[in-house]
Amino acid sequence: MAFTKQEVVVNKKCSYDTAMDLTGFGIYNIIMLTSCCLIILAMYMDIFGFSVVMPAVACDMDLTTAEQGLLSAIPLIGVMFSSYVWGFCADTRGRRTTLLFAMPVGSIFGFAASMAPSYISLAILKFLSASFTSSANAAAFVLVGESAPKRHRSRFMFLLASATMCVQFIICSFALPVFKHSFYIEISWLHMEYRPWRMLMQIISIPGVLGTIAMAFLNESPKFLLSRDQTVKALDTLKSIYRWNTGRKPYTYPVSSVYLDEEPVLVENSSFFRKMWDQTAPLFKPPLLKNSLMLYYILMCAYMTSTGYTMWVPTMTNAYFSGGDKNGLTFCEVASNAASATNSTLKDCDNIIQPMTLYAVMCYSGVSTVSSVLLSFAVGPLGKKLTTLLVFAVAAFCGVLLLFVRVPMLSIALFFLFLYVALILGNVNSYLVEWNPTHLRGMATCLSVVVARGFGFISVQLIASLLTDYCTPMISGYVLLVISGFVVSIFLPPERKPVSQSDEEKPIDQ
Repeated sequence: MAFTKQEVVVNKKCSYDTAMDLTGFGIYNIIMLTSCCLIILAMYMDIFGFSVVMPAVACDMDLTTAEQGLLSAIPLIGVMFSSYVWGFCADTRGRRTTLLFAMPVGSIFGFAASMAPSYISLAILKFLSASFTSSANAAAFVLVGESAPKRHRSRFMFLLASATMCVQFIICSFALPVFKHSFYIEISWLHMEYRPWRMLMQIISIPGVLGTIAMAFLNESPKFLLSRDQTVKALDTLKSIYRWNTGRKPYTYPVSSVYLDEEPVLVENSSFFRKMWDQTAPLFKPPLLKNSLMLYYILMCAYMTSTGYTMWVPTMTNAYFSGGDKNGLTFCEVASNAASATNSTLKDCDNIIQPMTLYAVMCYSGVSTVSSVLLSFAVGPLGKKLTTLLVFAVAAFCGVLLLFVRVPMLSIALFFLFLYVALILGNVNSYLVEWNPTHLRGMATCLSVVVARGFGFISVQLIASLLTDYCTPMISGYVLLVISGFVVSIFLPPERKPVSQSDEEKPIDQ
């Protein structure tokens, strides 16, 4: 547990970042990061966990290909439709308040979905669960960024983003022992059979419950309270964080007054839609317009590539290990053949989810998690701009090589590295927190979800339709998209030095 080095000063008035630095760094920050990581895990497990059980669901419910495609897209659709609302709630009702309301409801719907007896009920319940758990992205990233000392903020954002990378690793870690068992329990009053895939869906709803319980013991963002002109409550919250981190009495906290360089946001009795407009429009007007367009385009380049191909990781890896010699074949030659086989091969429902598929996904997710954690330590000395450029450059280089390499294991490695362009998420969210006024940060972050998942959904459909016959030109197009993201990233402002606290509070327009 760390103690602040500053001596106690009576009646000290300072800016928000200085006040937050004076709370020290310790147990409160660790619990806040852990709680938000669990909440972010819950959201991404709700989205991507469904893809792991989908083959078993399809066999159990005898779904057509079209029904499988729609059911796979249901969580993404729920996220897209609801994120905008949760961003509004996070900016107007509070980050913590939004999480405490939405996450338990999402967990309940997720648990209920595991007991759904039919395709229609399963689709509806998954839509509802994803709609509520999507509040995590709108509130958790902002809450962590506003509750951490400035010197730890970028690292915390990267560590929180790394939680999104390890989701599939964790899901598959649970799936391996669960799918080793073959059982069913008939529940007549629900007209369904309880099978291993239902148990897995229940297990992956647990992190959301744990994260919400931890969040109940933490505080609202002091910066949000200041932006709503609740200065007394904000100061009390800072004192509470100080007590948690240092073990000292609250009255020894050396700050008596905290200020923001932003104007407090007054609550108006306007209509709901007017409030939504007021929370969104400023992001796309000067001086924030340029920043918003850059960040959302960078995010689109990364997530059209990463989300679109992530669903193909097990299929592509299995294609290299299932029958026939793949030496001398390019990635696209192997991928096209695998896609054709997938469309025509009957599935054995008793062994529909193969262990090698799960191991492949674990490898992909595990390496991305380690890479994200390493980048969280590199972002300090290198800066957000340079690390963003580095991620785009490595991804583009691997994408180009992927078109020509004919060595199986090297092709798999390059495919994985190409998808790790998603590692820019931590930097983008850090920029969104730093560049936007406090009362717009939740909305700015939630719009990043809409962009990432919206274009990811489009990309999934695009890849599915082009992979079999047009793999090479399709991957070439995605490589060009990643290169365009690199070019736009060149225009990001260089890392700023903390010369004055007042400068940090203002949006950047460079």
